[in-house]
Amino acid sequence: MQIASSENFGFGFVLIPRFTLMVIMFAALYINVPLAVTYALVAGFLYDIIYTDFIGIYLFAMALTTYVVGQSAKIMHLNAVVGTLAALVAVVVLEFLVYGLYTLIGFVDYALKPFLLERVLPSLVLNGIFWILSYLPMKKLVKKWN
Repeated sequence: MQIASSENFGFGFVLIPRFTLMVIMFAALYINVPLAVTYALVAGFLYDIIYTDFIGIYLFAMALTTYVVGQSAKIMHLNAVVGTLAALVAVVVLEFLVYGLYTLIGFVDYALKPFLLERVLPSLVLNGIFWILSYLPMKKLVKKWN
């Protein structure tokens, strides 16, 4: 039996909006990776200060995710599909980095299968929908800036 918490409103899964990461990934993919890593450092630090007990987990994870996915996408022909896949890979990488770091320091004791089914997959769907809905407006904004 699973106890319903206020975080998941009685559902058996948790939706984690990573909308800030989605915007940062858009910057990494379509503008500039070093600029996006700077944004990721700032956003990760703010996330750590506001939401977590440990300073540095999200700072490190968001910056590393942005750098790795942004640099990896440079070797592919970037289009809407590749950008979407890269953004979704970024969500998975960030979730696994945070999960791994929290598990390493003993802060959480959460099995891998429930983590995947209850957190990662629903979050992928939510963030994928956000990416698809915001893709064209963000693309127009980037063209306007350039």
